[in-house]
Amino acid sequence: MDKEKKEKEESRILYLRAESAEDICRCACKFDFTSETLVLAESGKGNRLIALGERVGETQIAYYSAVKGSGGIILYEPATRDNRESMQFTTETDLPGKQYINVMRADLGKFASASTIDAKKVQLVKISKPEDLVGAIIRKAAGDEKIASVYAFNVGAKRMIGAFDVLDSLSNDKPAFFYADAGAANRGNFARYDYRSNVLDFANMMEGHAYMYAKVINLAEPFPFLSSK
Repeated sequence: MDKEKKEKEESRILYLRAESAEDICRCACKFDFTSETLVLAESGKGNRLIALGERVGETQIAYYSAVKGSGGIILYEPATRDNRESMQFTTETDLPGKQYINVMRADLGKFASASTIDAKKVQLVKISKPEDLVGAIIRKAAGDEKIASVYAFNVGAKRMIGAFDVLDSLSNDKPAFFYADAGAANRGNFARYDYRSNVLDFANMMEGHAYMYAKVINLAEPFPFLSSK
């Protein structure tokens, strides 16, 4: 097997930095006292807390944040009216009503790192109104009995939101990424959607039965296939 063919078959990891470790925990948390497993990998003199995301061809996207601590369990506490969102490594798991996230310590050093993802490998779909995008994401996730997730990031001066494969029918040969301009001032841990009036805003906590919510994973850098948009 020649070198070029072997490189095409091997997985590469594209690391995208999140704004905080709380964003990584929010990504993993299902808010029903279960969660996806996170990866803790050594990086230089510290550690990276990693949530494995979508796959584009041979490239695996990994969202990460640098962390100082280490351990096999994280106590994640969503924001409330009185307290900010927080996370910490812990050895105690018997506190009632708390969100715990399992962490797998692993060496990912043998996987090659990808520096970018070619825009030709992703079908880009621009959505005119962000509320339409969030509404579609929430409804699709509800059918799978999940909490929806959307990524938020800056492209130049614009604050964008986006998600992969909102419509399955457009995802035959390569992943589709749907994105919209969310407005520069719109930030928060959750996208709050009023389905009665098709109105979208952002909040740091989920409250009120009149709304539907999608987790917002805030990224410190844009997806490379959108960086020129």
